[in-house]
Amino acid sequence: MDKYPGITRAALLVALDNGGINRDRSREDFESALQFFLGDRTEDNLPEIDRWLAGLSDDDLDTACCGEETEMLEFLKQSPKGTDALLNAIFEEVV
Repeated sequence: MDKYPGITRAALLVALDNGGINRDRSREDFESALQFFLGDRTEDNLPEIDRWLAGLSDDDLDTACCGEETEMLEFLKQSPKGTDALLNAIFEEVV
């Protein structure tokens, strides 16, 4: 999933934190589902969201993807438009 490495990194973290990758679903299966999901997205700012996520430290990415809800929402206020919605869609539709 080289096109959006930042989004992929974030999605993997969401999947690992929420059981989306497990003994019945491999990382490869998850990444395939994510690729299909991202292929259907038409948001113009996916590259901007990807760059922002790719630039986060491991700790900041953990806060953005797996933090306590109020902390996560506060942190995502500095993200590009649509980041929170994209991460929620990944959780709901891919994980």
